Amino acid sequence: MADDWGLCMDCKWWQIEPQGKIEPHTLGLCIDEDLQPFLLRVSGDSGCNHFMAGEPARAVGSASAPPTAKATR
Repeated sequence: MADDWGLCMDCKWWQIEPQGKIEPHTLGLCIDEDLQPFLLRVSGDSGCNHFMAGEPARAVGSASAPPTAKATR
């Protein structure tokens, strides 16, 4: 179970602004298919068990409150 857990800044389901830096306090949108309905705005040092290693996606509006971006994956 612990193998599935990881930080958002290392996850392909984290979507940040196009010019955003991959850092612990950068805010972005979780675009995991199961979690999209909740419009979860999370920081790079957030984490969960939906983790999938990869580069974050990027789209304008990902860090807005509430997020206005659509999932790009």
